[in-house]
Amino acid sequence: MVRPAFGFASLALTASSAGAASNYNIVDVFDSTNFSNVFTSFTQPDPTHGFVKYVDAATASRDGLAGFAQGGVYLGVDYTNITTTGRPSVRVTSRTSYTKGLFIADIAHMPAGAGGSGSQISNSVTLHTGPGCSVTNAGSLPGTKLSPNCQGNEGCTQHNPGVSNNYGAGFNAAGGGVYALEWTDASIKVWFFSRGSPLATQLSSTTTNNNNSPPSPNPSTFGTPLAAFVGSPSSCPLAKHFANHNLVLNTAFCGDWAGRVWAADQTCAALAARCEDFVGAHPEAFTQAYWLVNTIRVYQVAGSSGVEIAAREEESQGGAARTSMGRRDVAGRKEGVVEARRRWA
Repeated sequence: MVRPAFGFASLALTASSAGAASNYNIVDVFDSTNFSNVFTSFTQPDPTHGFVKYVDAATASRDGLAGFAQGGVYLGVDYTNITTTGRPSVRVTSRTSYTKGLFIADIAHMPAGAGGSGSQISNSVTLHTGPGCSVTNAGSLPGTKLSPNCQGNEGCTQHNPGVSNNYGAGFNAAGGGVYALEWTDASIKVWFFSRGSPLATQLSSTTTNNNNSPPSPNPSTFGTPLAAFVGSPSSCPLAKHFANHNLVLNTAFCGDWAGRVWAADQTCAALAARCEDFVGAHPEAFTQAYWLVNTIRVYQVAGSSGVEIAAREEESQGGAARTSMGRRDVAGRKEGVVEARRRWA
């Protein structure tokens, strides 16, 4: 299985008082004009033991695994070569870390492909913590299912099978969409807005205000969230478990979760005995395993100190992480996670 993930490092995905919700100010905008300078490549072994080999920025640019396409940032995997050591992929981490805020991601394409989660149509949103965090999902969309214990690799997951086209091939066929995540001391909430909807158009707009910055969005106008993780002082004090997180974009394969459930999935089991066997032998299955990100915007409440400036120190050091990314033509590709949980196969 492929595991696409867009979320926060360390404790995975990532809300001050409701009255402050409309006072968000823009603090960062990431797009094709600055992406290669504000994100750094992760090249260590996969922390969840996936069948993946993360490459540095220079290798990703040389081999066409990262670049710019259709006005967005392209992050993909090798879909040409058979491998026995892990499929080459790109995992990037923001140089800046954040504590609380509003995060808006306009995504044109997310990884999709054959087998297991590669064929699912609705997203799962998961938090991962250490011991001592059990949440409720009060305020989530009706029909959303919750596993409340956030500890460890499994984490606390919310999934609504009645919501479609917010994930995978359906998401891509619709032209993608916009995800919004609000992180406060009280809750972590996630919304999805399909391409062409009024809120998706508003949140992805390049229109600026008198200060030459995007207008401040107001989460109170977003409607019912896809997922709401609500903490409490006794069951899960969110401020204790979530702080100083970096943005991460990642595509991985197999590993602790997806590798374990492979044999129990009829679609996957029919492809190969093991996840690693299929991923290694069938590069052609992963032509759609790529991200195409238009923009990521970060907002924080005025006067808050939730940006860790020290995380920017690497910018002055140069190196492979600052290698220019090339242009990537994805127009000819055939049509085929917050952590958006997704492993491929």
